[in-house]
Order: sequence, then C-alpha cells, then structure tokens
Amino acid sequence: MFLRKVFSAPRLWLFLQKFFNRSYLCSVIGIIRDNQNRILLLKHTYRPDPLALPSGFIKKGETPFDALKRELKEETNFEIITQSILNVLSSKTNSHIEFIISAIYKSGEFIPNNEVSSYSWVSESEIQNTIDKLTTNCY
Repeated sequence: MFLRKVFSAPRLWLFLQKFFNRSYLCSVIGIIRDNQNRILLLKHTYRPDPLALPSGFIKKGETPFDALKRELKEETNFEIITQSILNVLSSKTNSHIEFIISAIYKSGEFIPNNEVSSYSWVSESEIQNTIDKLTTNCY
C-alpha cells in the first residue's frame, strides 16, 4: 500500500530516488516530431511548467530508446519511431544523466491519464531556446 502511494506521486518518487540513490539516475527527453515537423509537448499534471517535452526514467534493462517508447505509450498512447541520441547531459549538482532522443510520431490516439492531461504540437521556433539548450549544452 505504501509503495503504491509513493509510485503514484511522481514528485515524491523523484525526491526519494535522489535522496536514497547513490548511483546515477538515467532519464530520457524526447524531441518528437509529427509529419508537419512540429514538436510534441505534454501537459503533465504534476509539473509547474504549462507544457514540456516528453520525458521519463530509464528502467533497469532498458535502452534509452526503449524507455522513450514506453514512456510515450504509457503517458499518451502514442507510438513513435526513435531515430538517434542527440545529446547526453550530466548534472553538476545531482547524480543524473539525461539522454536527449529524436523520434517521429507513428500512430495512436491520445488518452488522458493521471500524469498527462493534454498535449500540443508546436513549431520548433516556439521552443527554439529549449531545443538549443538540450542539443548543444551540458549542465
């Protein structure tokens, strides 16, 4: 029962991961494009940002590509085709590595859930600063 509550609260789960984990946390961030070259943003129910790029933690035994596919399926019901790793970022303050991955939307009808309430396709120019930061800099 306790673990179910922890897993259902993403912020609490992240805090506990950072507090107790002495090794690196690995996550993925997806830059996913549709057939009009727009980029997918998700409205997460637990994030302060209005819209954000899809992301999630990599589970034991998963590749970054598998993790992004799984996260997208769980959070949106979308199927994607992963393409390449654009960058790998490492935090100077946390034990955290992020794989920035490009992908293409393949299919699926959006289904809202406890984590993601809606989505939006935006032009790259609308989020150019975010894309540049993720694909060219390490933090």
